[in-house]
Amino acid sequence: MKMSLRLRIQLFFAAIIAGVIGMTAVGLVLAKAEIADPAAFSALVQGAIIAIIGVSGLVGLIAFLFDRNVAKPIEAIASAMRARVHADVAREINPLEGRYLGDLTAAVRVTTSTLSTERNALAESIARETTRLSGDKNRLEHLLADVPPAVLLCTGRHRLVFYNGQTQRLLADAETPVCLDRSLFDYLDDGPVRAAHRQLMETGSPEAVVEFVCTTPTGARRLAGRMRLAAENGGAEGAYVMTLRDVTLELSAFARRDALLEETFERMREAVDDMKAAEPDALPGELKRLSHELGMLEDKFEAQKSEADFTFSMRLKPGEVMPAGVSDPLHSVVYDFDLLARSQPDAITRARLDALSYVVFDTETTGLLPDQGDELVQIAAVRIVAGKRVKSEVFETLVNPGRPIPPASTAFHGVTDAMVEKAPRILEAVERFHRFAEGSVLVAHNAPFDMEFLYRRERQIGKTFANPVLDTVSLSAVVFGEWEDHSLDALTDRLGVELPENLRHTALGDAVATADTFLKLKTILEGKGLERFEDVLSEARRHGKLVKDLNSRVAV
Repeated sequence: MKMSLRLRIQLFFAAIIAGVIGMTAVGLVLAKAEIADPAAFSALVQGAIIAIIGVSGLVGLIAFLFDRNVAKPIEAIASAMRARVHADVAREINPLEGRYLGDLTAAVRVTTSTLSTERNALAESIARETTRLSGDKNRLEHLLADVPPAVLLCTGRHRLVFYNGQTQRLLADAETPVCLDRSLFDYLDDGPVRAAHRQLMETGSPEAVVEFVCTTPTGARRLAGRMRLAAENGGAEGAYVMTLRDVTLELSAFARRDALLEETFERMREAVDDMKAAEPDALPGELKRLSHELGMLEDKFEAQKSEADFTFSMRLKPGEVMPAGVSDPLHSVVYDFDLLARSQPDAITRARLDALSYVVFDTETTGLLPDQGDELVQIAAVRIVAGKRVKSEVFETLVNPGRPIPPASTAFHGVTDAMVEKAPRILEAVERFHRFAEGSVLVAHNAPFDMEFLYRRERQIGKTFANPVLDTVSLSAVVFGEWEDHSLDALTDRLGVELPENLRHTALGDAVATADTFLKLKTILEGKGLERFEDVLSEARRHGKLVKDLNSRVAV
């Protein structure tokens, strides 16, 4: 285990005290051989003990002052430098941090200020050069967001890299939102998709196209798909582009049309058979009956045809415009092409930090005592994939706690009984959050408090929160030292993360702030050489007296 500067200095002064005691003891041993008078030797021993206590006290005082005015400020300045180098913190270092360190603090301030200036100049230059590309990118995203079919880009392992707004409309529901880096088979039956992919891989041609029909996992929808290998795939073997179109109503209409045709033929066959068996003078009546039957069937056929044709039309009539002020929350494309080249880790412990997906969450409750009946009133979470927060992938719900919310709690987070009256009940909300967080590392500020409200519902929902958990309190202690203030307010201020007052103590506001804080802490940790999950977890566990580690119940 690597020792901190403060520990090394404390050991140094402890060694001085031990040396004084040892040398005094040796001196007394030698003196005893020369002093025959026991009373004189006893007085010498007493004097030596007083001297040892005095020297030890003096050295201890010096050690305390040295730790407070030298060692601690040096570590604080080192942490502040890392924050400015790795986490892009713009605020200047407090000159009082190292007021007893001579010119060191001033030199560090000049260095970090110069770095910030150079970084800003570089950022402005890059921004100017990318303005045109950004405009093209936005136009492309706008076009892709509303193309009629769902468009997806997946890795060779069938994990989502890109999806448009139509994909979210087609595949998502309250239980299963579409999210980056999730398995495609969370949303589709895997058999037809795997078969189409195998066929493409056998051809090896990016020009080949395979068409197929698949269903959602429940079988409620049937989808027509087209798949082709991705030509520009960043070196990711087997990556593919797929479009999907809902053909449930079409196939249903065609099935009913086929049934109607069968009925037509059957009735005509019966009518013809009746004609053959009838007497000649009865033929005119049978012809009238046949004409009547055919007329009825023709009317039914036209009705079925109109229904089938309707499924091919758009909801808006040609030339019709949606009313002003009406917006589509799913009008977007979501992607991260870095996922194409990212390999899936075999074990979480050995995974690099950016190879994992994270769900950063926060809760609001009726009180602080879950074991005494307090319950959730709000859950919110955001996702981090490939080291970036995915702004469109958000979980947020009020929760009906099944009990009154105390006025003191409402004053804290703003959630009232009226707001949660029609909200999902606790088990439904927790199960939905479990689905959103599945397969990700959970991150929270003071995680044991929030997780306790989830853990206690596992048996009732029949699912376990087996996610690894990271706590920004312990990560802050790793970066800035255990002696610092690790509240969310202090941490966001220290790292330059914006947390508007009107969003503080709202589940989503705190979740977003925690996520942005976590991203900055993560880059600082990587700058310290802690690049793998197991390294970060090992360091975080050293601060167990600050916050309980929850990963003992998880196989990480």
